Amino acid sequence: MLRIQITWADTTIRVAVGGDLDRAGASELRARLRGTLDAVRARHLELDLAEVLFIDCAGSRSLLWVSDRVRAGGGTATFTRPRRRVLRLLRLLQYDRVLQIGAAGAPVDIEAGPADG
Repeated sequence: MLRIQITWADTTIRVAVGGDLDRAGASELRARLRGTLDAVRARHLELDLAEVLFIDCAGSRSLLWVSDRVRAGGGTATFTRPRRRVLRLLRLLQYDRVLQIGAAGAPVDIEAGPADG
């Protein structure tokens, strides 16, 4: 089960995701963010992955969708605090080359990354 918390202020949307970002979770994330992105003109979206315990290919593709959707609107997306196992999958898929991972302007060390808890 995926937990999604969305807040926004000014031109920044903050999204905290927790649980399993699998096929079902990816669909839910896209649906929730589609509505938010349609309603809020954000210049930046920050998606906190710290509580994502599992991610599969569908979940990782949803991160690409988020990034593409925000960029299409003229904004930027940053994916923050991913756990090591999430970083490993993103690296294996080479998504770390196209997604901004880490704090804005400060990428996470893919080799080290935050510990899995």
